[in-house]
Amino acid sequence: MRKFLGVSLLGAVLLAGCATTEDLQKAQATATDAMTRAQEAAAAAERASAAAQAAGQRADQANMAAQQAQQAANTAQSSAQTATTTAQQASNDIRAAQEREVAARAEAERAAAEQAQQPRRARTRLARGERG
Repeated sequence: MRKFLGVSLLGAVLLAGCATTEDLQKAQATATDAMTRAQEAAAAAERASAAAQAAGQRADQANMAAQQAQQAANTAQSSAQTATTTAQQASNDIRAAQEREVAARAEAERAAAEQAQQPRRARTRLARGERG
């Protein structure tokens, strides 16, 4: 490309008809300057491309981290639901045990009241192990 640009510029000056050495040197300097700037632009484009690739990789990593965080949140939510269910079952078990305790106390009180109503003599024989 450099040769083409230099030759094109040189050809343009020569075709103009009055190309001096100074004109040729200016043309060559302009072509060289243009080539240098083009190379700098290409290098800047390569750096930008590399930066874009690095940013893309960081974005992929961030996306992966977000997915892992979502999975962890889902696991935590599932664990919380399991714990809630277990706590509800324990509460139900406690309530059932309390109801059984109340029923057992009522039965004990009923049996004590029934025993208190038996005649004293029958109680004495029962205490000695005799049959009524």
